[in-house]
Amino acid sequence: MIDYTKFDVMFMDEVIASVDLKPEGSDKPYVINYIKGFNKQFSPDSEGYITKEELERWLKCRVFPSTRVNAKELLAKLGLNNYNRWAIVRKTHGVMADDEIWIRFKGETLKHRDVTLRKYLYYPEEA
Repeated sequence: MIDYTKFDVMFMDEVIASVDLKPEGSDKPYVINYIKGFNKQFSPDSEGYITKEELERWLKCRVFPSTRVNAKELLAKLGLNNYNRWAIVRKTHGVMADDEIWIRFKGETLKHRDVTLRKYLYYPEEA
């Protein structure tokens, strides 16, 4: 079963951070960053609680903007009726076309090749 409250932030197939949205005893998300000095981190701290605002700010970078010209069409392709960042991330794994960062939820065994938007670029033998 997939647990959408826990996920790993991936760089290709490497775990670079782990996130627990509902850690026991707290209402703040808890993050462990496994790498330092990377511009896609939630916070500069290697481990600790983050605010929901920090999480939202990070999630905002993992989805298309609500003001995008074809946003309604993209939502329809995802099977969504309205714009909700978390719902989009659950469907897209936070994959963006311009980087190798993505989200793997607890219970999933996906690899980068399963979620990338540019398979032809990373895995030309499969394109």
